[in-house]
Amino acid sequence: MSTVTGFRFRRCRGEEMKCPNFVLICTDQQRSDSLGCYGNRFARTPNIDSIARAGARFERHITPMQICSPSRATLVTGLYPRHHGLTVNGIALSEEASTLPSALSANGYRTHGVGKQHLQPLLAPADRNMPDSRAFWKSPQSRDWNGPYYGYQTVDLLLGESDTAHLAGHYANWLETVAPGEWRKLLPESASGPVPEDLDEIWQSAMPVELHYNTWIGDRAVAFLDSMAARNDDGGQPFFLFVSYPDPHHPFDPPSDYAVRYDPQAMPSPQVANGERERIPPYCGELYPHSGSFRESYWAADEGLEAGALLLTDRMSQSSLQKAIAYTYAMVEMIYDGVGRILGALSDNGLTEDTVVAFTSDHGEYLGDHGILHKGPASYRQVTEVSMLMKGPGIVPGTRVGALTGHVDIAPTVLDLAGLRHAMPAGDGESLGPLLEGRSTGFREFNFGEYHPTVRKDLYNQTVQTEKWRLTRYPEHPEWGELFDLETDPGEHFNLFPSRAAAPLVKDLSAILDERFPPEPDAGNEVICKW
Repeated sequence: MSTVTGFRFRRCRGEEMKCPNFVLICTDQQRSDSLGCYGNRFARTPNIDSIARAGARFERHITPMQICSPSRATLVTGLYPRHHGLTVNGIALSEEASTLPSALSANGYRTHGVGKQHLQPLLAPADRNMPDSRAFWKSPQSRDWNGPYYGYQTVDLLLGESDTAHLAGHYANWLETVAPGEWRKLLPESASGPVPEDLDEIWQSAMPVELHYNTWIGDRAVAFLDSMAARNDDGGQPFFLFVSYPDPHHPFDPPSDYAVRYDPQAMPSPQVANGERERIPPYCGELYPHSGSFRESYWAADEGLEAGALLLTDRMSQSSLQKAIAYTYAMVEMIYDGVGRILGALSDNGLTEDTVVAFTSDHGEYLGDHGILHKGPASYRQVTEVSMLMKGPGIVPGTRVGALTGHVDIAPTVLDLAGLRHAMPAGDGESLGPLLEGRSTGFREFNFGEYHPTVRKDLYNQTVQTEKWRLTRYPEHPEWGELFDLETDPGEHFNLFPSRAAAPLVKDLSAILDERFPPEPDAGNEVICKW
């Protein structure tokens, strides 16, 4: 690396060029089809959509596991959960793990994380000394702590989701300092209007927008960008900023100012085909079939509740489901406003031309499709396929990428764009660089994924996806399986696995799994707690 007229340069993808900055924005439990740029006519997301217009939109991008912590660890390591060890919520990513922020920090980047990180268990005991746990924030060492954390030199942490965000972390401390007692407005007891009896996690939050955690996340991100611009008048140190929103993860509780913008009765109905549940493995109705008292069991860390908290919608009214959908869009719009502020700060500080901006989510949400809610073992595209948008120097505007890509590719892509391709050990992914240049063929033949259960070990499953097919198999239940033709049935409503005619294809796809992604149900680091 050399320094020329105040700017740091290195050979980057074959050319001598300025080191780019990076802003990676991640949401929680957001389907790709909740964005306007993916064709949603109800979504109001022009700031997010602008990233796609100015750069690339990936149409077949997946997470290798549809649960928060494993997916997030894949983002920063470039490894499948079986290889980085964080296979379920309740496990911590090893502090010895090689991470993207660590690699960038070691090579001159300023690294900072804002919002939900979730690389350690929320309920880890105090003796573990884990900043992502509530117990840590009751200890003396939490005072004035803001890093380091897995390669981030500094962090502004938010722990948990919405109605528990006030219990620990930097946001909780800030909220209690600037508005003592206002945390109660995050709870359903303070909601404007009743909470539905058939699903007790739908309400309009009374928290003022200016005190809301999503606003705080935007504030901290903008403050970081302003500080980097102020200290880099000479064009000095490049940066990597990870901005992580905990929404639109359930509960469905946007501030009233946003909730009233969407009419639940105008929302589309969930997509459910007649008899489709009878054609898939039977466990869906066995995990947590009741919805009314869900919130109490969820936050009590019920040991009998499988990861993802998959709920049947049979006992939910149509009005409650439509309200959940409407409030999801409201939460997404609030995130869109935050993204607009971040993009505005880049522009105001003269950083846009030198910054790669990416937008994604850790996993998706069934949101009533297939007659289920939340996430869980079932590997439908609604939970495994997420948005991936990227713009910045060298990225061809308006690029649409149909290749099979995934979260394992994010870390090698960032390092490639930074001219640091070998700064981390080789992982499971590949750089998306060629796709960003408009070359969209010959990238990957198969996408792989797997689900590691927390309660019922027989629910361990593996998935292989091609351009046309998705096969999910359950090694302990050879009679179970999911096979969908993604060309004729993109919504995955007609499971072909039970058909005798599909047996040869199932055999061929299973052989690919056996050869390239064999079963590893016991992979993973030590389980510390429920989550």
